[in-house]
Amino acid sequence: MERTPPFEALIKTAQAYLRECQAELNKEYRLDYWPRYDWYQESRQLVFSENGVAKVAADIQFVGSISTQSDTWLWAWANDSVDPQLSTSMGTVRDYGDEHGFEHLTDEKWHAHEVDGWEMTSIAAFLLKARGAYRTPKDPGFTFMIMTDMHWVA
Repeated sequence: MERTPPFEALIKTAQAYLRECQAELNKEYRLDYWPRYDWYQESRQLVFSENGVAKVAADIQFVGSISTQSDTWLWAWANDSVDPQLSTSMGTVRDYGDEHGFEHLTDEKWHAHEVDGWEMTSIAAFLLKARGAYRTPKDPGFTFMIMTDMHWVA
């Protein structure tokens, strides 16, 4: 797939947006501090905790995943193991890709590495005006998500 100058510009803008968001979230909610996180498809939440006590909760949407075994990116909307409610807003990202001819945003699966996962997640966060993003390990690879709303639990 071709990475055109307009697509590269989108990535650069999206990464700057996400960096700023992440800095704000870390300042406000200390996301780097909490020793544990769990995500739940049923409630569509990512919960940060300490000693079994929930501290911060985020509403999430899955963006996609990277397989380090096959070196591929898979959009969440194309992943049968993801609850469709957990990836509904990715349709907006796919539509943007259709509108602008960005195959990376429309092809459900393609050759990729972790950096590509962060790029797609940055684009999703930027287009959807998310509060931030998170990446969790998934054997073999990573699951990427955006956080759309956050609040203190305890």
